[in-house]
Amino acid sequence: MCLGIGRALSQLYLGRADTTVIATVRNLEHSSVDKLRSLPVATNSRLITIKIDSASPTDAEEAVQILKSQYKITKLDTLIANAGIGNWMSAAETTPSELEDHLKINTVGPFILYTTTKQLLLNSKNPKFIVISTELASIGMIKDRPLPALAYGVSKAAINYLVVKLHHEESSLIAVPIHPGWVKTGPGNRLAVAAGMEEAPLTLQQSATGLFEQLKWNFLISA
Repeated sequence: MCLGIGRALSQLYLGRADTTVIATVRNLEHSSVDKLRSLPVATNSRLITIKIDSASPTDAEEAVQILKSQYKITKLDTLIANAGIGNWMSAAETTPSELEDHLKINTVGPFILYTTTKQLLLNSKNPKFIVISTELASIGMIKDRPLPALAYGVSKAAINYLVVKLHHEESSLIAVPIHPGWVKTGPGNRLAVAAGMEEAPLTLQQSATGLFEQLKWNFLISA
């Protein structure tokens, strides 16, 4: 969460009073973590940074134990799974190992995060599990979005199914995949170049603000 949408969302949540933000990072010693920790914090709010690498099968469980024991965290109201990878290649260019990497980070990673934090989420009165996804996962839009995103699209389509399945199986949980727009992040700009554009159209602030406004409200989702 040090860069991109994660950092921008952290800044918005830290601007609310009486809010605890838990930001997960791959490396607590990275210089970008210092910038994250320097974000302004509203009254009675706090930032906790903790290590979770989405490629690790054990980081999330270890992080939950630390949150419980060291920080006395007893519930999570909103869990946003934002970490992911996106390498832009056509179907002809994509290797099996590339597809496996995307599924590991973009599909299995959020599922591990959910399973390890499930009890903390369900301790909340209104738990939300939000996955940052993409319209590129839409099968119906493939013809209208002829972009080199085979592995990315497949992995996001898989997590979309998983999230909606969780929503219908866990009656007290709101689980939703959300498209943040085509954002000026590193991966977003690389895809824009591959599509013949100079850069992605949305700024980080525009994307994060839109997501933040959506997540402030309770969701009513038709079955």
